[in-house]
Amino acid sequence: LKARAGLHVLKLAAPAACAPARSRPLSIKTVAGFPQTRGALIRRVHSPGPSTRKGLQLPLPPSCSTYRLPHWEHKKRISEVAAGSAGSTSVAEMGVLSGSTLLASSRLQSAAALSALTLGVFMIDLKLQELSSGGAGDRPIDPSHGAAPQDTPHECSWLYFAAEVLTVAGCMVLPAAFLQLRGKSTKGKIPKLRALSQPSCPPLPPSKLSDAEDSPRSRGGRGTPPSEAPAGKSALARFNQAISSAAKDGDTRCAERWFNEIRKHGLVPDLVSYNSVIHACARQGDTDRASQWMQKMRAIGVMPNTISYNILMDACVKAKDADGAERWLSQMLEVGIEANEISYATVIHARAKNGDTAKAEGWLQEMLRRGVTPNIVSYNSLIYACGRRGDISGAERWVQEMEARGLEPRVTTYSAVVDACAKSGDVLRAERWMERMIARGVDPNVVSYSTMIDCCAKAEDLERAELWLCKMAERGVQPNAHSFSALISACSKRGDADAAARALRRMEAAGIDGDVVVYGGVLDACAKAGDVVRAKQVFQQMRSCGIRPNVITYSALARPFAHRGDWVEVESIAAEMKSEGLAVNEYFLYVLLLAYSTAKPRQPEKAEAAFLEACRQRVEINKHVSSVLARAVGRARSQELLQVARAPR
Repeated sequence: LKARAGLHVLKLAAPAACAPARSRPLSIKTVAGFPQTRGALIRRVHSPGPSTRKGLQLPLPPSCSTYRLPHWEHKKRISEVAAGSAGSTSVAEMGVLSGSTLLASSRLQSAAALSALTLGVFMIDLKLQELSSGGAGDRPIDPSHGAAPQDTPHECSWLYFAAEVLTVAGCMVLPAAFLQLRGKSTKGKIPKLRALSQPSCPPLPPSKLSDAEDSPRSRGGRGTPPSEAPAGKSALARFNQAISSAAKDGDTRCAERWFNEIRKHGLVPDLVSYNSVIHACARQGDTDRASQWMQKMRAIGVMPNTISYNILMDACVKAKDADGAERWLSQMLEVGIEANEISYATVIHARAKNGDTAKAEGWLQEMLRRGVTPNIVSYNSLIYACGRRGDISGAERWVQEMEARGLEPRVTTYSAVVDACAKSGDVLRAERWMERMIARGVDPNVVSYSTMIDCCAKAEDLERAELWLCKMAERGVQPNAHSFSALISACSKRGDADAAARALRRMEAAGIDGDVVVYGGVLDACAKAGDVVRAKQVFQQMRSCGIRPNVITYSALARPFAHRGDWVEVESIAAEMKSEGLAVNEYFLYVLLLAYSTAKPRQPEKAEAAFLEACRQRVEINKHVSSVLARAVGRARSQELLQVARAPR
């Protein structure tokens, strides 16, 4: 009966459902909230009609699951929305509330009409029974005519009985006819939400309407639909929010689909729409596609702003295209758009990553010339560039200039200076900057301590490296794998296998998982100490932890055997490495040739064969390989083999 009456059950999208690309919209003429009465609510909810109808056209989610509420929940929710205390109400929920109210009203009207019809038939039936019992059978014969009446009492009884049967039949047919007519009259009043093919985009976020839209002036008075401008802005804001969410998730295709949906719904994309799509492309490092969207923006008359260019420059930095970032900044300045501190900091950072300190400083000077105050990111980038070159004086100079401009150095600033000291191996200078950082009230982090330990490792100062690891624990900073890797590197440089093994045990006790770099450092320490037994134990421990060795690890494992001239064991390790799908590189070739050269007796034939095989595999031949080859096959033969290796293939 519900289906015959057109009382369709509304559907709601499940949380994982996707927003429709071609879903049937619901036109709601009351943007700020629902009317106060149910009748007004039913009159104001309708399907979208011609373009002359005004109202907010919003897409609804596809129908995925039936949404039902008890009648008291419907009343409560409708009263909350009407009073404006319900908070954010999605369009799908508004459709469910309005549809549920329409269903309740339709049932009430149908029940009232059927009750009246039943009462009427009951009264007719009583009248017929009265006529049947006391009707024509009791009438006297007219003596003037001297004839019997035309209808006998028996015939009148059958006549009234037939009329009563027809009345009962009508009581059964009329409700069905009433429901049929009722269904046709209500058809189209409740829009069906059709399930569509679900794209891979999330549904539109629910919109929260402002108090200004809820004011009587925005509604145009009671019963008057609101203006079209606030509705269009609200819908466009929701689309922009969906594009921005897709951009944050790195889903460029979804962001572009939402952008296309804006025009399908009769809206015009604005600057925020284009910037959000460009941002989605930039997060993926797709500078070409981001540039295409910039051209589309200009083609339709939407002028890019500073944010548009900053997004494109950031995309170039992610793609390691410093020249591209500079081109966008230059173009930005040519068209008259003012660059802010983020614009210059992005280009300075791009040049600093490449170690181009001169160009980075040039952009800082240009920044100052145009009256833009540099931020701390710009100075940190310059300090980082000096650190990569080991220029301690340059890094210290930029720190002093930063402080002169009233900028307080951060932990990243001090860490960059300590890294510059580490590149130069100046442990005392690095310690002074660490102490200065602590004295200024800046707490060093794990990067700061790891950089300090690495500085000690480069200076082969194992005792100081262990001291800073202890200081790190005293201040409550949890070390990471890089911290222990730097400590083990100090052990490796000294060739102290016991200290390296001790650092590995300490790392395991701290609950830190090692990686291939950590175990490679321990193996390198064992190789320098000539401890083949411990080297095999560490290698097996690494395999048991599920860490896959690389060529450097295999080279470190084979090196102590190579120094002993055990070429059989080295060849066995080479076979195991090849079974793992790893090819010989210049590091392992050096170890293999070293094993042949130190063997007793020497193995020149095997060394020559291994060298020629490496040449066929296009392994790089460096000076270390050339030196050990001469030891294995003799200087004269090594020159001939090197000529063969340098010959064009």
